[in-house]
Amino acid sequence: MDLTQEQRAVLAHVVNDVDGWVAHALATVGEKAVEDKVARHKNAYTQAKAALGEAYKTRAERDAEASA
Repeated sequence: MDLTQEQRAVLAHVVNDVDGWVAHALATVGEKAVEDKVARHKNAYTQAKAALGEAYKTRAERDAEASA
């Protein structure tokens, strides 16, 4: 499954490892799981990106800061 840049960005908003999560989802559930997760979180990603602008951080970045 080829993800668009936007789909990757939406997934990065909610998962630490986009490639790992997608590989697992495809192996266990299928493409619908990926499409559904992107659809569910697209609005939250768009709002966070608009509100924070350059200060926006992905889930991995937020988690890394929280554990530091």
